[in-house]
Amino acid sequence: MLFTAIGFLSAAACFLANHGAQAQLYQFDKMDVPETKSLHTMYAFYVYSHMEAPDRSLGSPFVKFHSLSAHSTSSTQTDASLEGNVGVQLSILPYTEFWKLINPSKFCSSQADVDSGSAKAPEQLVLAPPDNADGVYTHTIRFVSDGNDMPKDVEVPVRMTGVYILVFSNCGTFSQATISGSVIVKNAYGFLPGNEYHKMPFYGWLSLCYAVLALIWMGLSLRMWREIFHIQNCIAGVIALGLVEAFLWWLFFNDWNASGNRSKVFFVLAILATVVKSIFSYMLVLVASLGWGVTRPYLDQRTILKIQAISLLYIVLDFIRETVLSFRHSHTLTMTFVLLCLLPVSLLNGAIFYWIFSALSGLIETLKERRQAEKLILFQRLWKLLVVAMGLASLTLIWQIFDLSRSITIRWHYQWLFADGFSHLLFLLVLLVMMFLWAPRANSQRYAYSQASDDKDDEKKGDEGPPEWADEDNAEGDEDDDSFWATTHSQGKPAATGLTAVPEKKGDATDKL
Repeated sequence: MLFTAIGFLSAAACFLANHGAQAQLYQFDKMDVPETKSLHTMYAFYVYSHMEAPDRSLGSPFVKFHSLSAHSTSSTQTDASLEGNVGVQLSILPYTEFWKLINPSKFCSSQADVDSGSAKAPEQLVLAPPDNADGVYTHTIRFVSDGNDMPKDVEVPVRMTGVYILVFSNCGTFSQATISGSVIVKNAYGFLPGNEYHKMPFYGWLSLCYAVLALIWMGLSLRMWREIFHIQNCIAGVIALGLVEAFLWWLFFNDWNASGNRSKVFFVLAILATVVKSIFSYMLVLVASLGWGVTRPYLDQRTILKIQAISLLYIVLDFIRETVLSFRHSHTLTMTFVLLCLLPVSLLNGAIFYWIFSALSGLIETLKERRQAEKLILFQRLWKLLVVAMGLASLTLIWQIFDLSRSITIRWHYQWLFADGFSHLLFLLVLLVMMFLWAPRANSQRYAYSQASDDKDDEKKGDEGPPEWADEDNAEGDEDDDSFWATTHSQGKPAATGLTAVPEKKGDATDKL
């Protein structure tokens, strides 16, 4: 069931990634021409001028109309008869000036406009100011019959930083046709859109950070391998997932910048790594808060089923969220649609954190009753860490929702910080603190679940009080099979309950079992 859901989501992501636009390269593959006297916005490009580009290693930015041609699909009119048609056009217009340039009530020229000098030819897109203004790029698509040469490419430099909208218009009287070719927009550093560029170095540095953490954790684990228990192994898994995620995103953005195309393989793998890392981390904190390996050797079947159901639901919802956030700017998705995709996973995050805090409260109370001071201090620190992390995450989410209501021309420079930057930095901070709290050290087995105290401690206590819980220092000197595996899988031994046996009173008539 899980693999079926992942396969479906991967296919959906690939479809969206391949739906017309490939990054700063918009491909037309026999796309239908719009109806007559109509105009459609297709895509958003994010471009830095040469002077404002963060990296100018590849020269000046430009717009290129590459191998664009129209072909008739009508049975009555051929390409040769339509070679004079000039109504089908592609235009790239500044987002901030869009409604100043386009008059929605009259955007197609007539002969009267030509006579007045406001248009060069009839049945073409009318722009105000004229289409030769800086930052406005218009290209007329010609019909090409068999045997004729393809139209030459047209390349125009981009001199203004900003968001540009690709517009597909048909002001002619013929619409039974398709077009092929591409529109290429390249920045001074490569094909990455301006709003995505900063993610490339960010994930590169993030990969380096995770690699350093992996080496540190590996060194500590090898040094204290006798003291390792399962939570520390899970932390190693989180570090590994974080490294894989950051490296895949870095590969994805580097490939995108070099080729101009979103790699569907890297894209899907990177999103899956992000989602799996997130839910694995949440479930690690949850099962630790439930006392797994600390006050109980295993979780009951009902709890395991709940965790599995939440994990599956989270993978589906978070995959959708990550995909929508990746395409919300280039495909100009509406704020309402984006919020509808963000809300379910935000509510699920809230439910998970509520469960974590509820379980952690119960665990802390249990540790207080058992007088296990060292474990108590550890989980009290974890409580404080989660409160701080949840507070920062909530502030980031609130700001992100508020930021979505602002104009895209204001937020496209820094939007990556809220979409990727802050969340990764916060996760890295929490991981660092958890590594410090659970770092392998001498006697770290005292934090793991252990069997009852040995008989010598029982003889000291006698029957002066009720049964006591296992001493935290028991693991240090106990030579019995008190590991988590032995506790839950030893043959011929009863399962540990955490209670020490009350010594038998002298003279007790009850036979020993």
